[in-house]
Amino acid sequence: MNSSLDAKGLIERMDALDIMPNSLGFYGLGQVGVAIKGPDGTIYVDPYLTDYGGEVVRLPRNFPPPVRPEEVVNASFVLVTHEHVDHFDPETLGPIASASRRARFYGPNTCDFSSAGVDLARANVPNVGRAFDAGSARVTAIPSAHTELEQSDSGYPYLGYIIEWNGVTVYHTGDTVIYDGLIETLGRWQIDVMFVPINGRDYFRTAQGIIGNTDVREAAELAETLDVALTVPTHYDLIAGNTANPAYFVDYLYQLNPNRRHHLLRLGELYYYVKDET
Repeated sequence: MNSSLDAKGLIERMDALDIMPNSLGFYGLGQVGVAIKGPDGTIYVDPYLTDYGGEVVRLPRNFPPPVRPEEVVNASFVLVTHEHVDHFDPETLGPIASASRRARFYGPNTCDFSSAGVDLARANVPNVGRAFDAGSARVTAIPSAHTELEQSDSGYPYLGYIIEWNGVTVYHTGDTVIYDGLIETLGRWQIDVMFVPINGRDYFRTAQGIIGNTDVREAAELAETLDVALTVPTHYDLIAGNTANPAYFVDYLYQLNPNRRHHLLRLGELYYYVKDET
């Protein structure tokens, strides 16, 4: 599958980007995927860079990936939120592991990294609520609910991540709805940047086995409740039949608070975030 973007140039631009104090660089990968450039490396969250839909299934993408998995030579850490193929893609993760030989991988226990070609010595299951070091970043796994909060003796199957790096606090929800206790848990942090899905859920998609997420109203209300400095909507663009119009999110957020910042992160785009210290 060929990309319409200059994939090699994208990786080179990431590597060449200088990160100043109290800032991070964000690159859109489509769906919920994002590459985060910090002062000492690049963290990838839920990269989905193929059309893999299962062993014999291909998923039609609305656009090609911004980079091929084997071209991702700059991954320092890869954070996976759960086992669904548009988040845990063996055809993406295995080649990234080969191309970025020092990268370490994190995900819930339901993610079988060995099946994706990732050496288990490089794969980890994070302890929920306990921060771990990812280079100079501090990462804390937070339970997500897709669409119910689930837990077994071996842990939570769906995760989000709080990433504290270079003076900036990022919350990537993965796939989730808002559940009792989530807002209180997140209240431990002052979140600067939040990546949150807006595709929502409904009877007809659920009947097709499409598990839903927060919708545009819930995502906006969450941003307002948590006083998030910048909100980036996700999960609205890639797979036909499971999309949403981000203009509705922008409109509703504006109705709540016209000064609440947001950004629609385009494919392959750099958004350079500088924390406002005022």
